[in-house]
Amino acid sequence: MSDKYLTVSEVADLLGVLKENVLRMAQHGALPHPVTINGEPQFREEPLLLRREEEDEAIPSAGVYLSTGEDFFYYRVVKASHMLLYKNWPFAVFRLWDESVHVRPWLTHLVDDLPDHETILLSCEDANVPEVKLEDLPGPTSIVWGYRWVGLHDLSDLAVAPIVKQ
Repeated sequence: MSDKYLTVSEVADLLGVLKENVLRMAQHGALPHPVTINGEPQFREEPLLLRREEEDEAIPSAGVYLSTGEDFFYYRVVKASHMLLYKNWPFAVFRLWDESVHVRPWLTHLVDDLPDHETILLSCEDANVPEVKLEDLPGPTSIVWGYRWVGLHDLSDLAVAPIVKQ
């Protein structure tokens, strides 16, 4: 059993998440609680390595890397679990690691407006997901009814909804 501890930065690098999300993940129970060593939060290495191995085995393609030539960015891929029809337009319903539910236009794209989360790649390639009604969703954390850059929708009557509190 290893007694090695990792800093918040090391955990972020290991899991491919932003540093600011590491403590949030621990707070929500997605990571073990850190211990304080020399005034800094640190995490036992062994449970994190086991978690990473389990994730790698469970999800063959857990994300994508995009390169700018000088740097690269990693985005977790989150698949739509349901389709919601609103004003005859399809919207994707998806969950994040903290079990929060979000609604976005049905489109495979980077989502960078999630409250308190890193940017993800929302995959809407599978159109065979079940349909759901808005009133049947278990308290969405956020809903966005349209994006101006989509260009395919008449957004004059589609507004960006405020963040919905659980």
